[in-house]
Amino acid sequence: MSDPTNREELQQTAVMLEQILEVMPDDLFTLRALYETNLKLEMPEKALACLTRLDDGARMANNPEILAFVMGQYASIVEDVPEVQKRIDRLKAFGAVIDAVPKKKPETSSQERRSSVDSEMALAWDLFQDEQLSQEEYSGVLHDLTEMSSREMNVPVTVLHILHDRNFSRFERLMTHLCQKSGVPVMALGRFSEREELREALPLDFISHHGALPFAQVGKELLLAVLNPLDKELIRSAETISGRHCYPYLVTPQEYDERLAQIRKALNG
Repeated sequence: MSDPTNREELQQTAVMLEQILEVMPDDLFTLRALYETNLKLEMPEKALACLTRLDDGARMANNPEILAFVMGQYASIVEDVPEVQKRIDRLKAFGAVIDAVPKKKPETSSQERRSSVDSEMALAWDLFQDEQLSQEEYSGVLHDLTEMSSREMNVPVTVLHILHDRNFSRFERLMTHLCQKSGVPVMALGRFSEREELREALPLDFISHHGALPFAQVGKELLLAVLNPLDKELIRSAETISGRHCYPYLVTPQEYDERLAQIRKALNG
């Protein structure tokens, strides 16, 4: 028999995710989280409804990562739910079309900022799954992410910023957990002075809206201060934009904001 306390927490999480989808019905990460929550609640019909909705949304957004996830989930249930075979065939055809389209250079746009918030929601989910956040803390973080993403901010919208602003008591332990899970070392950014030659390695708009900024270089390679070490796509975007290989280091949000303010002041005179 499942733990009734855990089931109650999962039910509360499902309600919270459904409330987020009322505000942002096309948010792919929230749909994925609700799908996985319904699976844990052993509600297969609701889970399948989320999965097909996620399928439709991923094809609309041309999101290959989510498409691959949906394909894998369909493959695991096709014997029990034969009607998903048509969706599998359609995804295969759609995937071939995506692969044939030339990849564009990443740009800092509202869509990319949306992707950044999705990555932060994924980080919050990982921390909840790893029992680094309670259900109440997780709900609070998602609420703040949703609210802040609708406003124009001059610093990145990140889980670490939210937890720091909420005076999260286990912040240092969480940073250690992220370091161990990702293999990305923690760096004291204050040990490195702000460098003029690095100010334009990445656009100001990029480092203002994404948790990644260069703080040092070794040869032609950049050392990158990051706030979400699990977001590999952000590192790839930084490498594509800068044209240089980047090594990520996890930093605190206050150190990131201080360095960003120094760079902004120097560039704006």
